[in-house]
Amino acid sequence: MASTSTKCKLIALLVCDTPIPEVVAEHGEYPRMFHELMRKSLPDEFGWNFTMDAYDVVRKMEYPSKEKIDQYDAFMYTGSAVSAYADLEWIHTLVEFTAHLVKNHPKTRIFGICFGHQIVSLALGGTCVKNDGKWEIGPTKLRLTDIGESVFGIEKELTIQEMHQDHVPFIPKGFHLLASTDVSINQGMVSTFGTDYHYTPTVASRPSYAPSLSSVPSPKSILLSDIHIITVQGHPEFTCPIISKITTKRTKQGLITDALKEECDRRNDALGDKISGDGELIGRILWKILGVPL
Repeated sequence: MASTSTKCKLIALLVCDTPIPEVVAEHGEYPRMFHELMRKSLPDEFGWNFTMDAYDVVRKMEYPSKEKIDQYDAFMYTGSAVSAYADLEWIHTLVEFTAHLVKNHPKTRIFGICFGHQIVSLALGGTCVKNDGKWEIGPTKLRLTDIGESVFGIEKELTIQEMHQDHVPFIPKGFHLLASTDVSINQGMVSTFGTDYHYTPTVASRPSYAPSLSSVPSPKSILLSDIHIITVQGHPEFTCPIISKITTKRTKQGLITDALKEECDRRNDALGDKISGDGELIGRILWKILGVPL
């Protein structure tokens, strides 16, 4: 079972990439970034603590033992520069593990971030594709659905740092949409304990087209304590300086245009001191989902 201490939570971080050297030199690798996000989102005065164990699922293809899986309160997936649909052994293993985790350890929560959002989709009835060359970069305003407003506790919009051109083009069976943009419909999704998932751990088991959307509407709200899986397409762990380093390098490489970088810089400047957008708000919601009364 997950940790029983009333003041400590145990998180498994599945590390799916190493950031570019320019980012690592100043901000560290993903374990440091995610630890920092969750630490900043957990005020000291509440007296809670947490441990975050990092597993390198790329180079080492390491995962917790069967016995240890149930000790974790949540599994968190990092972003990656690699496409989730790439034909790579470590990605196939990660998708299979995700389906296994949901099916055989149904009380363990899952938090999917960017690439993690896409991996969850691939494992549970959805897909991931390149979005016709369309990038979403830097602070991006998301239109929240009713259930998105309920989960995040704010109205209409949420701002998150983004860095992607792949996306999840529909909402898999059993999930509810949290937010959208004009560029990408599925900016995040959520499911509750007891959901009847469509398991698709292998390429052959996945739909080749978007299935008809269910006629059953999503509820207007759900209890945070009922959330099993929550994902976001953006990066709550990214800040303006991190985004700036990535866009500078990708512009030099010719992957993004000067105009796109300039627009991203403008939106970063407009954030002021709120350098992660609503990243820390998202972190606080993750803690609340884990039962921390913030």
